[in-house]
Amino acid sequence: MHRKTLPATVIALALATPLAAQAQSPAPSNSNVTIYGLIDINLAVERAGSQRRTGVDHSELNGTRFGFRGSEDLGNGLKAIFTMEGGFDPSAGGSEQGGRLFGRQSFVGLEGGWGRVTLGRQYSPAFVAIDPFDATGSADRSPGLLSRKAGSVRPAYEVRFDNMVKYRSPEFAGFSADVGYWLGEKNGSSSDARREGNGWGIAGLYKNGPIAGSLVTQSMQRDATGGKVRTDGLGFSYDFGPVKAYLAYTRDKESGSQGDGKARTYDIGAEIKAGPQGTVAISYANRNESEDAAGEDAHGWSVYYLHDLSKRTTLYTGYSQLTNKDNANYAIGNLTPAAGDDPRVVMAGIRHKF
Repeated sequence: MHRKTLPATVIALALATPLAAQAQSPAPSNSNVTIYGLIDINLAVERAGSQRRTGVDHSELNGTRFGFRGSEDLGNGLKAIFTMEGGFDPSAGGSEQGGRLFGRQSFVGLEGGWGRVTLGRQYSPAFVAIDPFDATGSADRSPGLLSRKAGSVRPAYEVRFDNMVKYRSPEFAGFSADVGYWLGEKNGSSSDARREGNGWGIAGLYKNGPIAGSLVTQSMQRDATGGKVRTDGLGFSYDFGPVKAYLAYTRDKESGSQGDGKARTYDIGAEIKAGPQGTVAISYANRNESEDAAGEDAHGWSVYYLHDLSKRTTLYTGYSQLTNKDNANYAIGNLTPAAGDDPRVVMAGIRHKF
């Protein structure tokens, strides 16, 4: 027994020694790496028409994630930066974003007094400009997400894109810009086929005291025959102290072989302080598509209560519902409603940041 296990033990120790020595070596003084993340999990009851579901869900207030970010000081005010962030389902342990290891963000770049340039999988300018202006924080089952959903009209509003080159400007008197261009990397015999998936976005951002605002335009080619979609939007918020008011608006437009439909979505809401540890978030959203009888329109509202046990741990409960009109079958949760059915969900959960 001992003669059989001793060689394996010696080999394991020999392999581990250099790794342990490397782990104990101090990192260069001009670089740093941070490990971070959060877990958001809840128990939810959903209903849509005759469908019913009770289950353990996740990523309601924020997407559950783990990540690494860091920087290296290159001198003369220049830094190398990187972020690798993966999403996962804490109820079952599986990866999100189609099973990608770092499906939420994965980029590297340079940063200086002139701003920063990054390359990789990143948040879109539309997400950066619109997402902060939903009172619920664009919670996973909030009607505010109607601005991202496709009915008979498909938006250019996507949360993130692969293969993106992105520039973020420094802030001047509260103003900054977020500009991105991404590549679909398609092969094809025609220029339209090769440009499928290509797109760009430009966002202007403003924050000064209680006022914050944004403007964005984002466009991409959705198919191999030149069909394009475009989303223009704006956001605004004002912090009155006990109440913070929000407004977001998007306009989607199709062109070329994609069609000629239009859609408008607006989202209004408020965060209301409820004592030193509590917050009530309410929102109402409406989507209207000008595609004649094929248009898929909907509206809905939600209310959440968040209770901070600490700076890192929050308990929450919430209720959301959508009213789908005619052919619309937008979902808020795991159930896909039949056309005209109205989904509803009530939930209670916990979010912990680390």
